[in-house]
Parts: sequence; C-alpha cells; structure tokens
Amino acid sequence: MTEHLQLFITTFVLTLTAIFILIPLSVKVGLVDKPAGRKQHVGSVPLIGGISIFIGVGLTLAWFGLPENIHYYYLLCGGTIVILGVFDDFMDLSVKLRLCVQLLIGSAMVYGLQLHLGNLGNLFSLGDVTLGYAGIPITLIAVIAAINAFNMIDGIDGLAGMLSGVTFVSVTLMMGMGGQLEHAVLPMVLVFALIPYLLFNLDVVGKGKGKIFMGDAGSMLIGLTVIWLLIIGTQSDTASFRPVTALWIIAVPLMDMVAIMLRRIRKGQSPFLADREHLHHIFLRLGLNSRQALVVISSFSCMLATLGIIGEYLMVPDLIMLLLFLIVFSVYSYTLQHIWRITRAIKRYKAKRRG
Repeated sequence: MTEHLQLFITTFVLTLTAIFILIPLSVKVGLVDKPAGRKQHVGSVPLIGGISIFIGVGLTLAWFGLPENIHYYYLLCGGTIVILGVFDDFMDLSVKLRLCVQLLIGSAMVYGLQLHLGNLGNLFSLGDVTLGYAGIPITLIAVIAAINAFNMIDGIDGLAGMLSGVTFVSVTLMMGMGGQLEHAVLPMVLVFALIPYLLFNLDVVGKGKGKIFMGDAGSMLIGLTVIWLLIIGTQSDTASFRPVTALWIIAVPLMDMVAIMLRRIRKGQSPFLADREHLHHIFLRLGLNSRQALVVISSFSCMLATLGIIGEYLMVPDLIMLLLFLIVFSVYSYTLQHIWRITRAIKRYKAKRRG
C-alpha cells in the first residue's frame, strides 16, 4: 500500500512539474490553441495537457520499474500517439494520415500485448461468441474507435479528463475485484496524472493565466490507454470482467461518437467532419454553461459505469446487459436527433402549466 501511495504521489508531482515547465515553452514554440471558428475560448491556450500526462506516467513507470513487459509497449505506443497528436495540434493533419498512424499503433499494441478481441462473451445465451481470425481486424477498428471517441468528446473544459477518470476508476475497481491487481496500478496512475491537468484546465489554479488544454495528443493518448486496459481486462488469461461490461464503462464517449457518425452518414457527410452537434454542444445551446454541462455529462457517465459494475458484480447475463445498453443507446440517439423538438414540447408544457 505504501509503495502504491508513493507511486501515485510521484505521478502527481511529475505531471504537475511537467505542466509548469511546458506552459512557457509551448507559448514560445506556438503549441497553443487560438480562438477561431468552433473554438470560442478566450486567448491562446497551451496544448500541453496530454504531453504532461504522458511525461508524468512514463517517468513514474520508469522510476519505479516496469513490473510487466507490456508497459514497455504501452510507453512505445503511447509516445507515438502523443507525437502524432502534437503534429496534429501544430499542423492539423489529414484524416487519412491520422487513421494510418493509428492503425500502425493499434497493430503494435496487438503485438505487444499478444492479445486481441477474440471472445465477446456469452452475448446471446448460446455460448461464447468467438471471433477467430476476424478478431485482429476488429481489434484494430476498436482501437481507432476508442482513440477518436475521446478525441471527439474533448469539446469543453474538463470533459475528456472527467470521462476518462470515470473509466480509469471503473477499470481499477473491476481489475481489483477480479484479481488483476498487477494491472490495476496503471489506470490509477493515469487518474493521478489527470488530477493536476484538471486543476489547470478547470482554472482551479492559475485563474486563467495557467489554463491548459488536453490537445489531440492528450485525447488520443487517453483513448489508446482506455482500449489498452479494456483488452487486458476482458481478453487476458486472468480477465477480470466481461466484454459487455466494457460498453458501460465507456458508454458516453462511445454512444456520442456512434450517434454523431451515423447522423453525418445519413446526411451524406464525412463521419469525421467536425461540427457542433455533440452532447456537450447541445447542452450549451440549451442554456447550460460549460461547468454545468460538465457536471451533468460526467454524472451521466458515472451512473452508466456504475450500472455496468453492478451488473458485473451480480453477474447479470450478458444478453440482458447488452439489450439494456442498446436500449440506452437508442434513447440517447433518438433524444439527440430530436432534441429541439423535445425542448419545444417541454417549453409548451411549462407555458400551459403557468397559464
């Protein structure tokens, strides 16, 4: 316990130190986000959150020794995705180039872990669904999906950090309860790396002068780390939770990405087209400020993750957990698609009540 506490405190301190060092450096080299178009923040904000998190986590794992060889591969893949994200923050890389590099990183991850999505569990109550040779390409698709899901959700202060925090804490609990204690350390290290980032991102410290953003480097690193942990948690020999539970743990980023992409495809648009139709944008247009939207969305994510953990603990059949998730997703997608019609109906109802 004492060693773990030292590990977590070290992660916090190293990440905090990296932030202080990188803020002035990022301003000098131009690694900042400037207000334009969809970006409505005030002033130029350093895009060093993800770099700082990776430095804090990487140095901590190196300092205390890497108990598992897979951590070497994690640092290799994570460092590569951070570099990709930094270049994307600088130059706004094409979608094709980003996807190609993400595909290579996913391949390295599969090789390093010696794991892939091969067993989806007893989803239809007819026995375990095994993917066979299709498991590797499906895993690569899942890697790209996770990376881009957290990249897309990073639209208001604190959101990517809070949602990933919910996921990492949930994974830690699942791995702890399932006996994967040696793997449960990494998600908690990530949590303690996220704390100093959130303190600056949410203006808890600095009061505007020290504000930082996650950047594409950070959101893509988070997505890669999430899918990395979920594959270890569900597919290794010592798997601690079922694949269907993973859907609940990353429910909000996953549902938001899929719903938005389906809507864009129906409109004949590119599924990777940037817009202001994500869940957080809708809450802002409904009149909530960014902090209120953060609390609502984070609470919703926490609630869904909790339902998943309870379902895992009670061993609710995979089929029921899957059907419940699909119902939640359908309601979510319908609500987003018809939000303004629903809002008008609520306003008319309130007006009648007052009248």
